[in-house]
Amino acid sequence: MEKKILHRIELAFIVILLIALPLVLFRSSITGFVSSDTRAQVLNITFNESQTLNLISSSDEPIYINFFSMSGDVIGDGDVVVYLANKNTSALSLVYTNIGQKKGAPLITGMAVAQGGNNLKPGTLLIEPGQKLDWPGSSGQNSASGSFTAVCMDSCYLDAGNFTSKNFELGVFVEPGTIFKLQEIYYTIG
Repeated sequence: MEKKILHRIELAFIVILLIALPLVLFRSSITGFVSSDTRAQVLNITFNESQTLNLISSSDEPIYINFFSMSGDVIGDGDVVVYLANKNTSALSLVYTNIGQKKGAPLITGMAVAQGGNNLKPGTLLIEPGQKLDWPGSSGQNSASGSFTAVCMDSCYLDAGNFTSKNFELGVFVEPGTIFKLQEIYYTIG
């Protein structure tokens, strides 16, 4: 009887080892984003020049944005760069760029979202046009056109000390001759 139990434990250990060993040796990555308070807001804003968007919290208290991503399209071969900034500090985080990206299949990252839509839950971001920005100049690298979905470059995990505020700003830099369509933003309130 004890021998049978010992054999089952050894077999279970071997199965677990066989599953875990390739993950460790080949450094496979499994990414899953599941958040209970991730919001999605449809914007459908087209940019043919650089400008800011003011993101203002509907809450009376400052909010902490701990994740921010976006979906959209780039039409043309020019550069597009989008930064999220806290208007009360000098904190900047790169949300999206097509500079140095390979042309081809759409860039997609996976995540589960709850629709924020038009119901203004506390902390929902109100979007207002901001000021025009000067184009800083081409990077000289290849830039990809096409669609992208739920992309966050450096804004996947934001620091509470830098991204707690009532007022945020998206700096959208678009190379002349290029069109950037910002379809949707996704963010998590921490």
